Amino acid sequence: MQLDKLGDFTRSHNNGELRIDNIGQTVRLLGWCRRARNLGSLVFIDIRDRWGLTQLVADENKATPELLDRLKAVRSEYVIGAEGIVTERESKNPNMITGDIEVRLTDLKIFNIAQTPPIPVEDSDHEANEDLRLKYRFLDLRREKLQRNMALRSEVANITRAFFRKNDFIEFETPILGRSTPEGARDYLVPSRVHPGEYFALPQSPQIFKQLFQVSGFERYIQICRCFRDEDLRADRQPEFTQIDVEMSFVRPEDIHSLIEGLMVELAPLAKKQVVTPFPRLQYKDVMEWYGTDKPDLRCKIKIRDITMAFASSDFGLFRGAAESNGQRRVRAIFFPGKKASATSRKQLDEYQEQAKQLGAGGLPYIKWAGDGLSSSFKKFITPELESELRQTYALDSDSEGLLIFAVGTDDQTSKVLADLRVRMGKAFGLLDESRFEFLWVVDFPLLQWEEEEKRFVACHHPFTSPYPDDIELLSTNPGACRAQAYDLVLNGYEVGGGSIRIHDSMTQSLMFKAIGIGKDEAREKFGFLLDALSYGAPPHGGIALGLDRLVMLLAGVDNIREVIAFPKTAQARCLMTEAPNSVDRRQLSELQIQNST
Repeated sequence: MQLDKLGDFTRSHNNGELRIDNIGQTVRLLGWCRRARNLGSLVFIDIRDRWGLTQLVADENKATPELLDRLKAVRSEYVIGAEGIVTERESKNPNMITGDIEVRLTDLKIFNIAQTPPIPVEDSDHEANEDLRLKYRFLDLRREKLQRNMALRSEVANITRAFFRKNDFIEFETPILGRSTPEGARDYLVPSRVHPGEYFALPQSPQIFKQLFQVSGFERYIQICRCFRDEDLRADRQPEFTQIDVEMSFVRPEDIHSLIEGLMVELAPLAKKQVVTPFPRLQYKDVMEWYGTDKPDLRCKIKIRDITMAFASSDFGLFRGAAESNGQRRVRAIFFPGKKASATSRKQLDEYQEQAKQLGAGGLPYIKWAGDGLSSSFKKFITPELESELRQTYALDSDSEGLLIFAVGTDDQTSKVLADLRVRMGKAFGLLDESRFEFLWVVDFPLLQWEEEEKRFVACHHPFTSPYPDDIELLSTNPGACRAQAYDLVLNGYEVGGGSIRIHDSMTQSLMFKAIGIGKDEAREKFGFLLDALSYGAPPHGGIALGLDRLVMLLAGVDNIREVIAFPKTAQARCLMTEAPNSVDRRQLSELQIQNST
């Protein structure tokens, strides 16, 4: 087949633009053939571009020989151009934005042919295997759903930049090649050819540079930047990701909270959601106690409760043992109210128990109140007095129905199990409103936590986070008791941002380094430039980083971050399309003075 040249064949409209008002106009359209259908004398072609879909129609009996040849040749995913007259459709399609019209073809161009795609390009309920989708990502991205996600991502970036511009921020770029500072996740290292045996590191974040901008007097910094972390992947994590990076001088936590809430108010309508400000602020210790996680999903209003002492005199040894452990172990529980919860079958309870065991639980004790009375996995130990106390705890009357599940163990063990089941079972019982956006700020994190394997304290966020002023002395005497001026923004069970007020004087920064086991010489070698900068009049400052990929995932209503990244990696950190990472030529390794281990 002789392919047509584009020449001066330019589009007059895009494929989502034509309406009834355009009837009678001669138009030119460009795009891909989504589908061609030959119905006897009539041929229908759906032409697609990123704006939408338009139906083309031609009457074979009236077509010129040249047009007829092209009509017979065109196949799905051919790149085509169409010229014709807009007419009103006899059979309208309310599911298409251009469904009231069609274009009667007078000319058809074929600019390129296409093989049969190895994956379906049309959206369907039965998606191709994800590995196959990632291998042919350039085809996967033609799908309407992914095109919509990419357009949404672009709009989030546009709104974000406009929001910070009107709030007097300056946009900067920070270096991609920097110094390795292995605190936190593992670095991606880049060998230097000019300096053999030395390495750059790709940035885990622009943290130090954005603080240096504050020392330089710019006061309001914004960057939509790429970051890199060599860590294990999951559905909401990638080795390279994009964050909205913000830093401000002369700022308090509440100033940052208010600023970011304003941004969320502007972004939420992209998901057809409305949010109310100010967002709730909950202390870390409270969210861990009530929800078992520092990123709780507040769409489910149910809380975890400590009911250890209700079993202080129980004959159930497992529970009584927790009551006698002096706080080392606890009995914690969640009550799911309603008939749907009370109707949970034994098979369903067994499935929840298996999920609990995968999270480290020994089992899943329960009590169920239904119309036919009480049933329980430990019914013989439930006295009338115990049942009465439990009913009072949860304000249940004699007609109340529901399911009470328990977890026994340490705080970490019970939190892990109940946090998962609270959301999982809440969804199953209709107790989680999936139509809502529920934001909150989690505040007052611990500054440091003890790392048993390394036998030292490590920073819960990063080592540049400021303790509360009243806690600075504790850095030397009781580091584990220090509270951080840190805050996380949580949406529907996902952390979408984290930030803090920073240490802005070299003395406190040195105390922080000492508390996490970085001695004076090591601190000077790794962070001397920062300590020097802080000694030249650094203002009080703080900021936050928002995960753009994760935020777009939530706005798009999908549950995998790969659905909103154009060319993502697999869970094994591979690009199946380009087959990266890959081995490199020995000459390249030789130039870098790296010995090939294979």
